[in-house]
Amino acid sequence: MTSSLEAASAEFYTALNAMLGGDVEPMLALWSHADDVTYMSPFGELLTGWEPIRASWQAQADAHLGGEVRAEEVRLVEGDGLGFAVGFERGEVQVEGRPTTVDIRATSLYRREDDGWRMVGHHTDPLG
Repeated sequence: MTSSLEAASAEFYTALNAMLGGDVEPMLALWSHADDVTYMSPFGELLTGWEPIRASWQAQADAHLGGEVRAEEVRLVEGDGLGFAVGFERGEVQVEGRPTTVDIRATSLYRREDDGWRMVGHHTDPLG
């Protein structure tokens, strides 16, 4: 796992784009597998605990949405063992075979665990 918060944030977007192509493994590897993790997806769901979050990312990967999402205007704040990234996720994916613009406000929460920074929360909020 990565040693800097900036690298962990970049790794999330690499994993997100891999997931859009159907490869969920990088996404699953960067998350903490603890019971206190949370995910508020752009679909309006609030998930708590590793298993529901794992299943959500797997379902998204299985949909093979394709496209690409990039981070913009990311601001990082790092504390003693906790950190967060806020910014925008922008790009384009395929939804039901149609190109769909991604314009999302996002917050990612990270915790330093034994092997480096792990994601413990992700909250997305469509802007459009």
